[in-house]
Amino acid sequence: MPISGFELFGLIGSIKATADIIENAIQALKDYHSSDGDIRKLCLALKADSVPLRAFVKILSDISTSARGVEISDEDGELHKDIALHLKSLEQRLCERLAKLNVDGKRLAPRSAWALWRKKDLEKLEKELGDWIRRAWVIYAAIDAEMKNASAVAGQNKSEDRMADLMELFGRLSTRPVQSDELLKPFNGLEARGEPARRFAVISKTEPLIGTRLLFEYMYKPYSDNLTIDEINHIGSATHDLANVLYHSNPEKTRILKSHGYCHDTRSRRFGLIYELPPSKTWVTDSAGHARVLSLRELLNRVPHFSLNHRLRFCCNIAQAVLYVHLVGWVHKSLRPDNILVFEDELSEDEGYEAAEEADRRQRRSFPYTLNSPYLAGFEYARSVKALSDRTSDAEWRVNIYRHPKRQLLVQNEEYSMAHDVYSLGVVFLEVGLWGSNGFIPFQKRDSIFKGTGADEVKDELLALNRGTTRDGVAVFMGERFAGLVEFCLNIDEKQEVPTTAFIQEIWLKLDEIRSAL
Repeated sequence: MPISGFELFGLIGSIKATADIIENAIQALKDYHSSDGDIRKLCLALKADSVPLRAFVKILSDISTSARGVEISDEDGELHKDIALHLKSLEQRLCERLAKLNVDGKRLAPRSAWALWRKKDLEKLEKELGDWIRRAWVIYAAIDAEMKNASAVAGQNKSEDRMADLMELFGRLSTRPVQSDELLKPFNGLEARGEPARRFAVISKTEPLIGTRLLFEYMYKPYSDNLTIDEINHIGSATHDLANVLYHSNPEKTRILKSHGYCHDTRSRRFGLIYELPPSKTWVTDSAGHARVLSLRELLNRVPHFSLNHRLRFCCNIAQAVLYVHLVGWVHKSLRPDNILVFEDELSEDEGYEAAEEADRRQRRSFPYTLNSPYLAGFEYARSVKALSDRTSDAEWRVNIYRHPKRQLLVQNEEYSMAHDVYSLGVVFLEVGLWGSNGFIPFQKRDSIFKGTGADEVKDELLALNRGTTRDGVAVFMGERFAGLVEFCLNIDEKQEVPTTAFIQEIWLKLDEIRSAL
């Protein structure tokens, strides 16, 4: 099914018109600034919406150029039509609200009327517009990436090039090639700020990021001291390839940490990745003063006090990260709570707060009262879908809980596929959905249920937890639609192909619709 130039130009016209309406609305609202602080927040939100809308015009123009002579799936075509109709409706409603604010340039609505209903009406529209922008980014990125992949010459479209293309689509100004010597960093150029472990906080001691907070993560188990130089270089080359792909990540769009490079720790005979901390995020400092990065595995041991909306947004973000891993032609292979990281918001000091008020403000912005957005890490076993799998695994039951039944053997497992990542995603969704329910125990502490249990029996136990009863199934806490998503993921066939469109429609888009409806 082709996307016609007429359809794309129509959508581009709607986007331009909506951006113009937003700018006119901001101008019209200036008269209310002095009397209502919420108006300033609304104007800032509208202004933030107008930036990606303007950028969208170029994106869709690029898709229009790429789409010549290229067929897209019927599902992609339906997604395009739905999102275009939704924006047209938003454009019309915004225009109607703007007309009620001004007539011939004169302020019509008194402040009392604004306070009573028009402010809430516009705030609701802005939220809906923000939801539209976020969904459109993901959908058109997927369509664009799939069209580029379809038109690329087989074997010539490298994964790092595809990531660079995708990041350019999301507003990246430049993605210059990264030389090998730029990515390989000296291990002694990092100063540990946390207890040395598989993953720990560090400070860079070298230019250009001297003094910058970073995160170091070992990639593999220590290699044997009997390996030849060529064999060690082969491990280093695989680490370099992964660092090169992650170097192009935009954490706020992909929910994947951006790589600063990698190190070879010759003393421990291991390679490791260096990640940059996301903007405005910081470490957690424990009682001993050590800097730590929390994982979902640690958080699951604590009682949550955040809203259902935070929980759904968290799941949306994890799904978005997996989507981007698949878009660049990779599989993650280690999707579990250990590899889902949560950072604290870096709050600026405000002299207007007393010490007690400042402490309260920070507490309310921290777990367990707020569940901050997650970031996906733990790429030690990730690989391109084109690369051969060694089909080996380990017998650690705490890890096998999150693996597809066909990937829980020590040897001769099924070739790892994107469907296996989707299964793991379903297990994580189920655990997050049940988190905080009466008698909840993290899956990795349920040894009486999962330890020593066969692979198919583990899956049956998970499905039983999802369905539960009228009192304890995940639907009681998260709703029937969420429970259906978990069921879809857990029942996915290991040989089933998971095209990007299906992933968006069956998982990410449905999750986002549930979240935005709250």
